[in-house]
Amino acid sequence: MSDALNNWLSEQSRLNRVLILAVDSLAEPNPVTSLYSAGAMQRSVQLYQRTEYAKFAAISPWLTELDNPGNEAFRELLDAPQRNWGWIGSMDQADLDSLTQHWVARMVIDEDGDRSLFRFQDNRVLARCLGNLNESEFALLLGPISSVLYWDENQWKHTDNGKPGMYPVPSPEPWLRNPESGEQARSILRDNLRRWLLTYHVEAAANLAETRVVSEWLEEQMDLLDAWGWQTPEQRELMLSRRLSEQCMKDVAWEPLPEESPEVHFARCQRVFG
Repeated sequence: MSDALNNWLSEQSRLNRVLILAVDSLAEPNPVTSLYSAGAMQRSVQLYQRTEYAKFAAISPWLTELDNPGNEAFRELLDAPQRNWGWIGSMDQADLDSLTQHWVARMVIDEDGDRSLFRFQDNRVLARCLGNLNESEFALLLGPISSVLYWDENQWKHTDNGKPGMYPVPSPEPWLRNPESGEQARSILRDNLRRWLLTYHVEAAANLAETRVVSEWLEEQMDLLDAWGWQTPEQRELMLSRRLSEQCMKDVAWEPLPEESPEVHFARCQRVFG
């Protein structure tokens, strides 16, 4: 294990803090299975349960109080951070009720009336959101969590929360600030599109996953969106929702015609596939 990982774990133990796992059930293989089998999830919360998103419980993040940091299943996760299975937080006192209340309040992103689920349990999303914050704003995102350890850019990183506690959700949420351009913008768009798929087309995405790696498929579609000049939400949603079907994706009608503008190309595809 890395020095950063060991040092953080040792420091939390010295401070008598309780470890909390935020587990992403969409990681492959599903980490919930091994943790549950190893008895590491005796005090856990499936976040979407008892909310309006209970029907998506199968892809819900889990919050788990870790009684035994020496648990074999937990150690196996630490040895495989590249699986992007989630992240580790620490609290001065275990309080899953408050922690659940905190994340439920931040569970939904509302962008101009378009609602999607905030994938805070994904270590890559958490890292990016923390990168958008000033130190004084960490508490607004982390709430009652005193410190957090996460895998980012092939290394373990940690962020300390100087003022853990319960806070109202600010508007706008500062952790969702969008950069002007570049790879970070594409990464945010990728996560937003994935959230949209898993919110509105979860069954079709699951069917696609039987034959394709969904993340690779999404990258291919994003490349096509760039090549075709389709940048509006309406254009993205038509393309992604219809092309989840392998048969539809192979239809030659998707190909732009010579000298066809992006707007005319979209209007034609909308007539054919809408």
